[in-house]
Amino acid sequence: MPLVIGYLLGSILPAYFLTRMMLGIDIRSVGSGHAGTTNVYREVGLWPAVVTAFYDSTKGILAIQIAEAMGYPDYISFLSGYFAVIGHVFPFYLHFRGGKGAATTVGLLLFSLWNTWLTLPFPTLLTDLFFLLLIVSVLSWTTKKGDVVGIFVLPALSVLLTLRRVNDIWFIWLLIVTLMFINLKNILEEKLIELDEAGWRVFIRPTSFLLFVLGMTMEKGDFLLLTTVVFSVFFLADVVRLLSKRIHRFFHEELEFKIYRKDERKQISSISLFLLGVILSFLLFDKHIAFTAGCFLAFGDMAAKIIGASFGKRKLFDKTVEGTMVGLVIDLFIAYAISLSGLLDLSSALIGGLTATVCEILPLSIDDNVSVPLCSSLVMSLL
Repeated sequence: MPLVIGYLLGSILPAYFLTRMMLGIDIRSVGSGHAGTTNVYREVGLWPAVVTAFYDSTKGILAIQIAEAMGYPDYISFLSGYFAVIGHVFPFYLHFRGGKGAATTVGLLLFSLWNTWLTLPFPTLLTDLFFLLLIVSVLSWTTKKGDVVGIFVLPALSVLLTLRRVNDIWFIWLLIVTLMFINLKNILEEKLIELDEAGWRVFIRPTSFLLFVLGMTMEKGDFLLLTTVVFSVFFLADVVRLLSKRIHRFFHEELEFKIYRKDERKQISSISLFLLGVILSFLLFDKHIAFTAGCFLAFGDMAAKIIGASFGKRKLFDKTVEGTMVGLVIDLFIAYAISLSGLLDLSSALIGGLTATVCEILPLSIDDNVSVPLCSSLVMSLL
């Protein structure tokens, strides 16, 4: 019953009904085609947009409150709120084609965060907010695109809440994943991010985190053996590709799905160099330090590449100021998260993050996939 109530509350779209009453048209057929606040404001006016924003952002919370008043347990109440998101996106009377659900999801997320952070000490809250606002501020300055800001700050938020071991984290994760999906969909539709022909590799870079987790949990020798085998496969593929004209032509000209970038036509791929950097850092340094340096490489370097390629305007050596600034704040956030997890102290991790950023921007003769983990690991080890 509460799930049905949540769905029905969510399926009520003020954007659709107000536009029908005032203009006699379907809001989904004009402007951006979205049944949301921004499109209502542009096509209808201010006060209908205000009404739309208020109801869309609170109907999920209303569903939770109704379910709680009916005596249902927390997990049912939360699911009722999420069903309001489903109702907003798939209203039955509009052939299941409604809005995007962002406002309802954001309203639920803010409601959950308010209840969560009220349980934390005030200094803890301020520190968490500082690092999150640092990411938001720099990304807003460099991109001026809310969807792009979201795909970076939402994972950061989820990491903090997970490390804080908050209650009902599953529901917050569900909301964050939903918002991430909405943001990525908007980015792809509006082509907000520009990447090269093998740009998909940048987006899968975070999956290397699983490799670092293995480095933390496996015996050192076993992990190095596993990683060396994987490295050997990619390195051998690089050698064959560079020596054989037929295979080179296949990968770079005939194959539609591009595996290698244009700048890798005559050199070892960054995939092999990335694995080499991981092997060397885990071989030479403590696993906690190598894990931290790997996170700098996987996430900070990824953020710098995405923002630099899509929004970079000011050159800094062969990089951009915009990409470097975003890479820096991501590295600083990683250092903060690492300190919360107890792997390293904050000062060592922060200096390691700064070192990683410097190595990424300097035009060194060694590739940054190798220099970033080695240099940052060395500095953190010395500290």
